[in-house]
Amino acid sequence: MFTAAIKHWDSNDFSQYFKAAVKSLDLNELPLERCCNHSAVIDKDSLDVMILSYDADQDFIHLKIGVFFCEVLSGCACSDDPSQGIIHENSYCELLVSIDRVSAKAVFTNVSSAS
Repeated sequence: MFTAAIKHWDSNDFSQYFKAAVKSLDLNELPLERCCNHSAVIDKDSLDVMILSYDADQDFIHLKIGVFFCEVLSGCACSDDPSQGIIHENSYCELLVSIDRVSAKAVFTNVSSAS
């Protein structure tokens, strides 16, 4: 999944490939539920990733990322307006990521769990 990002580690394109790889993951592979304040139902299309810091050693690429996403809140469509039945609430989570340079496997840890 992160093979293309690893290939572009030393280029300006790394961020683009890394973000695309994160967005292509299933939501259950990202530990975002601890950052949810409302429903823990996340709109996958709302994911946006920002790289906050990064470092690398011989075996791993280490990143701290911010993930912006929307939680889906079920509302009431009392006015017979179905658009009011679903509300999106903005949320944010910081994750630590370690990418194995050989296997291209990424491990995600919630920042609050790592401390």
